[in-house]
Amino acid sequence: MGETQRYHVIERIAAGGMAEVYRGESAGIEGFRKKVAIKRVLPKLSANHEFLEMFLDEARLGAYLSHSRCVQVFDIGQGGGAHFIVMEYVDGADLRSVLDHLAEQKRLMPIEVACLITINVCEGLAYAHQVCDHAGKPLDLVHRDISPHNVLMTRFGEVKLVDFGLAKASSHLTAEDEEIVKGKFGYLAPEVTRGLGADQRVDIFAAGILLWEMLAGRRLFQGGSDIETFKLVRDAVIPDPRQFRPEVSADIVRVLMKALARDRDQRYSSADEMARELSVVLAEARRAVTYREIAELVRETADERERRRKASGKDHAGLIGDLVSDALHEFTGIAPEQPSERRAAQGLLGTQGIQVKGDYVNPSDWGLDALFDEPAPARAAAPARAAAPAREAAPAREAAPAREAARSAAATPGPAAAPPPAAPDARSGRPRPEPPAKKDGPFWRRWFGDR
Repeated sequence: MGETQRYHVIERIAAGGMAEVYRGESAGIEGFRKKVAIKRVLPKLSANHEFLEMFLDEARLGAYLSHSRCVQVFDIGQGGGAHFIVMEYVDGADLRSVLDHLAEQKRLMPIEVACLITINVCEGLAYAHQVCDHAGKPLDLVHRDISPHNVLMTRFGEVKLVDFGLAKASSHLTAEDEEIVKGKFGYLAPEVTRGLGADQRVDIFAAGILLWEMLAGRRLFQGGSDIETFKLVRDAVIPDPRQFRPEVSADIVRVLMKALARDRDQRYSSADEMARELSVVLAEARRAVTYREIAELVRETADERERRRKASGKDHAGLIGDLVSDALHEFTGIAPEQPSERRAAQGLLGTQGIQVKGDYVNPSDWGLDALFDEPAPARAAAPARAAAPAREAAPAREAAPAREAARSAAATPGPAAAPPPAAPDARSGRPRPEPPAKKDGPFWRRWFGDR
C-alpha cells in the first residue's frame, strides 16, 4: 500500500535554519483525503549524516508516541532530494505566536489559562517519559527542547507537544552525547549548562519556564547574546512573578518555584506530580477554566495571522507557485529508483528509514483468492407460472439471441466488437444494470484498489 500513498504539498507554514514545515494532503484510494504536516530537511543539510540521523530519530521515536498531547507521526520518506516526516496537522497556533499576539495588544494571559496549558504540557511529558517500545521496555525519553515553539494548540483548545528531534533514549546516549548542549538556550536547565547531563527533570524545568513566562508576560532567561543567556540559565536566579503580576497566588508561586529549583533533586520527580499539584491549586482557588478559553486565544491569534498573510499579498496561489518551483509539488513514500520488490527483500516496509524484522509477507501467498472470488452468476430459473403476460415474456425470449451472440463473439478471435446491449429484466422489461467490471489480480488488490 505504500506505493499508492501520495502527499500533495499545499503551502509552507514554517521555516527554520534546519528544516521547513508544509501543510499537505494525504491522498488515498476511493477519494480518501487527510490533512497532514510535512516536515522536510533542507536539501543543504541532507548530506550532514549527524543531523540527518537526529532527524530520522525524531521520526522513529515519534512512531512510539500515541497520545492526545503529542503530535502523531504517520510516515517518513524521501522526495525532492531530501528526507521528510509526515505528521498530524495541527490547525491553530503555537504558544510563541499566542504570547506574541497578547504582547502586541498589551494583554496578559489569564492565570487559569496559563495553568491549564502547563497541566496539558505536563500530561504530554508524563506520557513521553513513561512510553515503552514494542517489547514493553521503557525508552526513558527526554524531550530536551520544550519551548513555546514546540507547544502547539488547536482552534478547539487542544494542546500538543511536537518536535522530539532532540529527544534521546537513555540506552542510545553515550558519554560524549551527555556533554553536548542541545536545545534553545533560554529553555535549558542549569545542570545542562554545567555539563551534568539531562534526565527527565530538564523537561520539568522547561515546563516551569513556560508557566513563568505565561504569567509574567516576558522572557525569563534572555540576555543580550547567547552567551549571556547561557550564564543566566546557569545561575538560575528566578524572580518572583508577583513583581510583574501581583494577582498571582502564593500557591501557584510555590508550584512554580519547585519546578524551577536550581538543584534538580529539589524539583518534582515527575511531570505527573507537577500536573497533579497544579490541578489541585486551580480547584482550591475555584478558578473554572476549560479548553474553550484556550481555543479563544488560539483563534484570535490564527485569525490575525491569516489577516496579515492576505494583506501582505502572499496569497495561496503564490505559495503554490513557490513550492512548484522548488520541486516540492508532490512527495511519494517510495523512491522511484527502488522498486517495491527490492525494498521488500531488504526489509523496508512502506517508506525508507523504517526497518522491520522478519520476512516480507506477500498477501498473494496466503492462498485466499478463491475464497473471495465472486461465483459465476447462475442462469435465471424458468418462470414458475405457465401463463405469463406477453409483455413480460417477450423481452425474455428476445434476450436469448443476444446471449448467443455474446458467446460467439467471445469465442471468435478478432478485433474488439462493441458490447451487446444489456438484456432487459424479465419482470420489469427495463434494461438490467451492467455488473461492475471485475478487477484483475489477487483479492486484496481488487478490494483495496491500486490507484
